[in-house]
Amino acid sequence: MDDVVETIDAGSGPADRLTNEQVYARIFDAIVDHKLRPGTHLKEDELCEIFRVGRTRIRSILARLSANHVVELVENRGAFVSRPTAEEACEVFRARRMIEGHLIRRVAENPTDTLRAALETHLAHEKAARDIGDQGAVIRRCSKFHLLLAEQAESPIVARFLRELTARSSLIVAVHEARPPDDCELDEHHELTELVLARRADDAVALMERHLRGIESRLDLASQQPPAHDLKAALQVTAGQPRD
Repeated sequence: MDDVVETIDAGSGPADRLTNEQVYARIFDAIVDHKLRPGTHLKEDELCEIFRVGRTRIRSILARLSANHVVELVENRGAFVSRPTAEEACEVFRARRMIEGHLIRRVAENPTDTLRAALETHLAHEKAARDIGDQGAVIRRCSKFHLLLAEQAESPIVARFLRELTARSSLIVAVHEARPPDDCELDEHHELTELVLARRADDAVALMERHLRGIESRLDLASQQPPAHDLKAALQVTAGQPRD
């Protein structure tokens, strides 16, 4: 299963039957959705209690999260949600601009009916989240737009890199975002879709560059948000919510 994992509904089975993938998914989702903020201590004993799994399994899951750069393992202290620095933020967005420029050119050079249907469905869901004012859902949908384009580019190795970078971007936004996205920025997803489907590859690449720079411009790289203190509440809320 890929690093960006499918979400597990709370009704999928009792907690003591959760697989490692399901536990990973719930922790990962809580981090990306900003419920577990950067710097939060992921205490092994609490995680064992929450998910009703053994310490060996929890350590394996934390090691995988660490390999994907969303958790930091500190010797003699434990696991913490990663807290990206300003320098890391700049590097991540620089990498995203290079990778996403390549990926959007690939999809714009050969748009398919499958791509059209997937983008139209996604944009409808994104609009629904905006209409009801669900900021968390808007953030998730914004990330998924970029991943959707990557999945359609038929470049799986590069798309895998982007999935990691998108997860790290979510942490960066959690730490440094000074203001939420405005309607103009969100409308760029529609513009990018139109350019891709019209096979205007050069224009799509240029707009993607501006779009990502716009996201980066919302960051206050001098700010730091406090970590979450109630690990159990954050994970239980995530586990109990249906996902879009």
